Parts: sequence; C-alpha cells; structure tokens
Amino acid sequence: MEPYSSDSSLNWNIWGDYFDLDFGDVKKNNFYILDPRFSYILSTAYPRGYNDGPVWNGRGSNMSLTAGVGGNIGILHFTFAPVVWYAQNKDFHIPNLGLNKNPYSYPAEGPIDWVMRYGNEANYEFDWGQSEVRLIYKNATLGFSTANFSWGPSRYNPIIMSKNAGGFPHIDLGTARPAQTKIGALEFKWYWGALSKSDYFDDIAENNRHYITGFTLGYQPSFIKGFTFGLNRIMYTRWAEGDLSAKDFFNAFFRNTHKGLQKNDEYDQMFSFVLEYAFPQVGLNMYLEYARNDFFGSIMDALEHPDRTRARTIGLTKTFDLDNGKLLEINYENTTLSSNQLQITYPGISATYYVHSVVDNGYTHNGQIIGAGIGPGSNSDIIWANFYNPKGKMGFTFQRMRFNDDYLVNAYAGVEDEPTDYEITVGIDYVRMFDNFSINPQFYWNYRNNFLFEDNDADNFFLKLSLSYFVNR
Repeated sequence: MEPYSSDSSLNWNIWGDYFDLDFGDVKKNNFYILDPRFSYILSTAYPRGYNDGPVWNGRGSNMSLTAGVGGNIGILHFTFAPVVWYAQNKDFHIPNLGLNKNPYSYPAEGPIDWVMRYGNEANYEFDWGQSEVRLIYKNATLGFSTANFSWGPSRYNPIIMSKNAGGFPHIDLGTARPAQTKIGALEFKWYWGALSKSDYFDDIAENNRHYITGFTLGYQPSFIKGFTFGLNRIMYTRWAEGDLSAKDFFNAFFRNTHKGLQKNDEYDQMFSFVLEYAFPQVGLNMYLEYARNDFFGSIMDALEHPDRTRARTIGLTKTFDLDNGKLLEINYENTTLSSNQLQITYPGISATYYVHSVVDNGYTHNGQIIGAGIGPGSNSDIIWANFYNPKGKMGFTFQRMRFNDDYLVNAYAGVEDEPTDYEITVGIDYVRMFDNFSINPQFYWNYRNNFLFEDNDADNFFLKLSLSYFVNR
C-alpha cells in the first residue's frame, strides 16, 4: 500500500482533500496527468525491499521515479505509468550452500529464480509499471496490462498475488467494479499472462518464459454486513513454442494436478480463500487468507492431511477516532509459509511455497517473488501503529521474520545449534502533506541473524525518502 493512499480499512478518508479527485464523466473523453513520485533508499548492509513492484533495492543507494498519464476515449481507457529506477548494487556476501546455482541467486532453494543481487555493477532499469489499455462497457472489462495484482485483504503478505514483484504482461477479463445483485456484491477477474526469467538463474531456453493463468472471485453478501469472502487460483508452467493448446486457456477452472492417483506436475498451482469481517461502527477489521500448494489428491487425503502444503495470513486492524479530525490505527499481521516438516514425510511432494520440482523458475517474475515477499518457507509477525491527522501521519513498526524454516529443518535436522536466519525490524514512518506536494521519510533498523544460514550477523540501516507532487491540486 502506498504510504499516502486512502486506507480502505478506515470508515472515512482522512486525506480526502488530497486524493478524492473527480476526473469527469467516464463516458466522455478525458485526460489527466498522474502525480509523479520520487524515492531515494539507502540500505547499508544488504538489499532490502518488500512490496515495491518492479523496483529492486540493492545494498547502497537506490532511486526510483514514477510518473505518467491516463484517461479515456469513450469506452477505451488507458494508463501509462512507467517506473525508472537505479540501484548502486554494492557487494555483499552470498554463501554457496551446495545447490550448484548462479552465484547471484537465492542459495537455499534449487528450483527458484529469486535474485539476491542483479550482477556486480550498478543497475539502471525501465519498467512499464502500472500501465494498461482497457475496454470498459457497462460493468464488463477487457484489458491488456502490466499492472500488479494484489489479491485479498492482507496489507503486508498476500500469499497468492502481491505487489512484491513487477506486474507481468497479461490479458484479463472480468468486472470493472463490484456487481450489485439481490444477494450481494460480486467481483471477478480471469487472466492469462507471461512470466519472465531473470539473467541470474540458468541458461535453459525453455525456462525463459512461463505461462500463468488464474482467477479471483470476491463476494460480499447483502445479508451479512461487513463480511467478504474470496477465492483465488493460479496455475503456471513452462511456455516454449508449441507447449500450449486451446484447452490451456481454461485450465484455471478445469485442470487439477492429479489424474486419479497419478500426479500431473507439468503445471504448478496454488489456491487460497480469503475472509474479511469489518465492523466500521467500532473501527475493527479482521481478515484471513488460507492457501494450498497443489490440491488434495482425494477427499480422504483432505481429511487425513488438511495441513499439507498449507499457508496462512491472519490480520487485525483497530482504529480509534480521536478529536479534531485525528485517528489512531493499530495493525497486526501474522504469516506462516513454512511446513516445518521433513520432505521425507510426504515423498514426492514439494511443500515449500513458490518452489516447484518441475517448473524450475518457481513462482517468480524477473527474479522477484510474486506472492509474499518474505519468501519460501518463511514466517512473519508485524505490528504497526499509525497516528493520522488531516495533514499526514506518524507511524511505528516492529517486525520479526524467520526465513525459510523448510530449508532449515531439512538441511540441519538433528543439529543442536542450527543457523536460524531471522530478522528483527524497528522503524518509524512519517508523512507530511503540503498544498501541492508531500514528503515521506522512513527509517528502519534491521538486525539479521545468520544471514542466509551462515554465521554472519548484520545490522542494517534502511532509510527511505519519498516526494510526491500533486499535479491535480
């Protein structure tokens, strides 16, 4: 979530004077300039960044600029919102853990294209960002887009789709806004896209491109006020010339990873359902995302092993309306991606999220994870408090992350002092609005213990300064 955006968990928009902009009747021709945003990030000990889209923040200085235009000509809508970024990309130690991988790739899992460092030189990159061309007719939409998906109510670690990586090029079909029916509001999106490999994984041409398809469905019943239920499913596979046929267009609905008792592993898939219950009258919002890697092989399998390959995110937000247009918001979110079980428990099944034994690249695009940024087998607790006023906010954050417990349990089974890789973060976040711009400094101290499973503790200081200009004020 952008630090200055409207917060859907609030029962009113505290910054409405800045962001409730009316661009006119969408049925008429329309054009507007998007608010440009510049960010500078300094990370002193190791790369660090979550939910930054295509931007990768390496060790040292990093900068990014986002700007663009949007509008519509009748039912044709367009957004051009690219991002350009620079990373100084200073050196840091990446251990070799014996998996015979590219030295810049994540060393603790074999089949995943998760880049730790983009080469040994400074990076200058351009990405299409949140750009798209879209047809909207009544409440139906068809679009070609490179914009991110973020599915579900999670504010930090959506499991299936997040803003941790850049958006991948895709075509989508669905509702333009929630459809109001007698039984409640419905939202639906079905998409087909292409995932790309980074330059720091392997030299196998068949891994250069992957096909991904899926859908998301949301339902808010009219008879349970404040309750929302959603379903998400994705499938992805290698995509070389001749790999796909017409039936692959419908795989998200009709294909499973089992054919009877035989596994069908040329595709990897994930599934989740989300629940959210909001009580705006008391400023309380609770949510859950429960996910699965692959489906159950049978009903009996589901009854016997309901926890197999599961992951979950649970969260809570409580707001307190204060005097003089001020508000206090307290948030807590817990994410568990680890199975904490030896792989020999379920032979032939990869329980680790975002990793697959056949689809070598794993669940990544251009070297970044598409789901929760904490990565395979990891767990996170984060609590943050924001004090809002009509001109800005002051925020405080505490976070604990344990990285890839699945690898730790399997690689160091029986070892008394296993090298647990974990990070503690404490930080502050300030936003100040002015007439036509905002300033957003953030400062975090990170303590990383056994960085990448070696005896290599690190103190990292993370500074971010963002400036936004309100063109439409």
